[in-house]
Amino acid sequence: MLFLKSPALRPAARRIRLAAPFLIMAVCLWLLQAQTDLPLPGELGAALISLPAWKWAGAALATCISFWALGRYDSVAHRHLGTGFDGPAARRAGMAAIAFSQTTGFGLITGTYARWRLLPGLSPLQAGQLTALVAATFLSALLVICSAALIAAPPSPGLAGAGMLILIAAAGLAAFSFLHPETSLFRLKLRWPSLTAMAALGFWAMADVTAAATALWLLLPAAADAAWAQLLAAYAIALGLAVVSSAPGGAGPFELALCALLPAAPHSSLIAGLLAFRLIYYAVPAAISGLLLLFPGLIAARAAPVQDAELLGSRSLPAAALPRNRPCSEAGIIRQNGGQVQAFGLSRVALLDSPQASIALFDPLSGFASETFAPLAGHARGRNAAACYYKCSGRTALLARMSGWRVLRIAEEAVLNPLEFSAGGAARRQLRRKLRHAENAGLDVRPAGPGLPFDQMAAVDARWQTAHGPAYGTTMGRFEPHYLSGQEIVLACREGRLIGFASFHAASREWCLDLIRILPGAPDGTGHALVFAGIKAAAAKGIPRLSLAAAPDRRLARSADRGLRRFKTSFAPDWEPRYIAAPDWLQMAVSIAELLRLVHRPPAVLPATAEAQTHNEDEENEIALARPA
Repeated sequence: MLFLKSPALRPAARRIRLAAPFLIMAVCLWLLQAQTDLPLPGELGAALISLPAWKWAGAALATCISFWALGRYDSVAHRHLGTGFDGPAARRAGMAAIAFSQTTGFGLITGTYARWRLLPGLSPLQAGQLTALVAATFLSALLVICSAALIAAPPSPGLAGAGMLILIAAAGLAAFSFLHPETSLFRLKLRWPSLTAMAALGFWAMADVTAAATALWLLLPAAADAAWAQLLAAYAIALGLAVVSSAPGGAGPFELALCALLPAAPHSSLIAGLLAFRLIYYAVPAAISGLLLLFPGLIAARAAPVQDAELLGSRSLPAAALPRNRPCSEAGIIRQNGGQVQAFGLSRVALLDSPQASIALFDPLSGFASETFAPLAGHARGRNAAACYYKCSGRTALLARMSGWRVLRIAEEAVLNPLEFSAGGAARRQLRRKLRHAENAGLDVRPAGPGLPFDQMAAVDARWQTAHGPAYGTTMGRFEPHYLSGQEIVLACREGRLIGFASFHAASREWCLDLIRILPGAPDGTGHALVFAGIKAAAAKGIPRLSLAAAPDRRLARSADRGLRRFKTSFAPDWEPRYIAAPDWLQMAVSIAELLRLVHRPPAVLPATAEAQTHNEDEENEIALARPA
């Protein structure tokens, strides 16, 4: 390997790399001539003339569909990279770049140049990243299509098993990308496309391959006698070999592979059909792309009419922009999970943008829920992500259903009025017993003063995690001083030693229970005493509503209850249903899977300056799976 690093040999190595595609093309064309009966020029002309006009028209239409799909493919890649280009001009530039590069070869170079030339404002680096992403993902999608072709129509019996192995490997890679959205490779940090993006890329790649294969099938002379499904499978495999070869236009490897995969078709008829196909699918698009490269102004998109919603705009604000008078205090969770306040016109939501989904938490912070569904779906679509409302109220869920969204009841939230609350009554008999146990154990439970004992609280949290396992995150609170400093805190001490604490999200008219951390072996009733003290502190400040957060809906998550509902029931709260809503069931499934991943595999808690992550199993487990005791 050392001799390749020699400065004297680098130009030679570069020339070899540039010459390799032409060498591959020459070898394949020589093999094609040696192993097949090539038709004479007169026979080729006669075969082309004999094709009826409707077949030429059908092939031209199929070519247009193929390139239209490729333009959509580019659009998905633009969204993944966040270039800001996601409209007709970007799609046309992608179509022209692919038409140019597939004919001239050296796709990474020619495709980058074409996209940079045709999209003013796109930097050369962005054009290169876009071209590399399109090439890599298209090869991956084509590999999956080829594996399906090997299973459906294997050239030999043993290749069906190889196709199945490829599909299993692709499914494993998709699962890995879901669990690890970012992967470090040497010094590079790679961000995988979302599952939504993968599905879209696979769909548009399949649409492209199907349309292109249909164009070739229509242009084959009748003597070829190849079934459409058989040709589709052979075309996908031959196209994969042609793309890997990097030969200009895939010439040589493409024809050689098709002749090998369709041995029953007369080679003369097959070559005639391939020549017609290259005229329609390669020469004409290449000519059009060449014209566009000479006059890039021709590709500019017409300005679309501006809608009222677009005039109002959409903008992201930091978590610090959370209003104090918000209807749901628990929206303060975005101070720790990397969320933001997202304004859609005059309406605002607490939004968490994750690799797979754009999740609006709870009800809107302000404005009207009905005016947020379409903008939220569009925001998620612009990120190649699913959209959902998570743990919204029945009113928002009803409006979502009326807007055509799918709705699923997932949780029940325990709420009470601190101004009217007392420990009396038969329904709170267990609470009184637990409070007596805590009092008899000598607990001193009271709201924290201005200076929080973060060192002692951190020690309690560490001991709690040792006993219960790592804290969940994202929708459940985790210990972090900066995060807790913006909450209402209740401390439980015994003989001057901190043994537990509870924290509450605080808004002007509502508090919500967030964290409970108690030392292992603490006296019975410590948790009840902490919450009871929090209720009294809320009443002292005139807060009319306190939420004990949510418990899993009994119909969906019995196994995740684990005493959570029993603990909250001891306070005899009112139970209000909570829902998840998404534009369709597929986005619903992706959103739920993403929430489960974020809860069980949260990112590390960030330093105090960064506003980190959120909520714990003893408060809000509605999306978390049960752990063994």
